Amino acid sequence: MAEVTEKNKTKKKKEKQYLIVRSYPETLFFYPSMIVGIIIFILQFLGDVAPGSEVANQFGTFFFAVFAFNFLIVAFDFGIGKTALIAAGFIILILAVVLLKEQLGELLEISLATPNIHMSTDFYLFFDLLMIAHFILLYIYSRIDYWLISPTEIYHHRGILGDERRFGNAQHAHIEKTTPDIFEKMLFLSGDLFIKPETDPHIYRVSNVFRIDKKEKAIRGILSYVPDQRIDV
Repeated sequence: MAEVTEKNKTKKKKEKQYLIVRSYPETLFFYPSMIVGIIIFILQFLGDVAPGSEVANQFGTFFFAVFAFNFLIVAFDFGIGKTALIAAGFIILILAVVLLKEQLGELLEISLATPNIHMSTDFYLFFDLLMIAHFILLYIYSRIDYWLISPTEIYHHRGILGDERRFGNAQHAHIEKTTPDIFEKMLFLSGDLFIKPETDPHIYRVSNVFRIDKKEKAIRGILSYVPDQRIDV
């Protein structure tokens, strides 16, 4: 009985000696805008919010702020240094506004006036449908473009036609991770993975890998795995 249990454990251990790594484009990080759009659509539809009303304007302003934040995340890489610099700039700006409030007077009141931004319920509906279709396509794409890493080889599958590349001597491959954007790290714990096979002069970048720290640790464990060479006689 103990022998059977030991064999089952060994079999399960061997079955886990591979990892699939998937890459996703930057547009994946628009998901907060989609979530906010769905919530606002439901609130406007059920609440029968009139176009141009104060409530519609508040919804529109909030949606625009979230979308603008998403756009900045996708367009630029916010490293720790750059993020700290931007945060310091905002703090200085807020302090300047507070200290110079009396001097700025009417100009400040005009600048801080609530903007007139409002969208119809139909806008949120079609925006959400577009984003949902986009994420479905991203999911399909991630299933036809992926990397499989095992102790013996690194395998890259790409495209509907199944183009593939295989690299041997996986245990001698060089693996490195980077987290160039602090916001992307916060949203999905994601980062970029760089793979340098021993048998290939190129360095391959796998972008926006979810849970990058856990994936890298698992990959290093797989590449350091040494199959049991014992022979039963």
